[in-house]
Amino acid sequence: MLKKSILLLLLLLWNHYGLGIPYSELYHGLVEFCTDRRLLLLTITLLTGGALLATAYLFTDCGLYKIAKALSVLAENLALFLLLTLGVAQALFYHLLAANLYAATGYLPLFLLFALLLAALQAQRVIDFNHPVRQALVPAAIAAAWPLVFMALYALLG
Repeated sequence: MLKKSILLLLLLLWNHYGLGIPYSELYHGLVEFCTDRRLLLLTITLLTGGALLATAYLFTDCGLYKIAKALSVLAENLALFLLLTLGVAQALFYHLLAANLYAATGYLPLFLLFALLLAALQAQRVIDFNHPVRQALVPAAIAAAWPLVFMALYALLG
């Protein structure tokens, strides 16, 4: 999780100093993207999760464990990184713009990322039935919930 946090910090610094895109434009663009393309995002997530599970079952039956494991680990790390990014974006937008990204998007990105994460974890469970699911769900839950605690403390103290 530390590597993902460092990568996210570098991306934020690159946006702030390199690109210079205002955070209000980022917020409105993200909200517009999520609200305009709800069905497309839901379909892509469900198809990706289903394809990941089908690949895990197929490759496990064929004996190609390493390929199936690599795909599921890649999907898990991508979902965790995007959950962390979404959490930081929520806290940043609340602090800078007093806007709630989760509520504005209808919590759709959280639902989609958790669905992708659960599909990746189930694919890893197909490959290795002893795979620790809880060790991946706890950081994901923390990455999604810490901005809510931040918002409550910010409203209480601010």
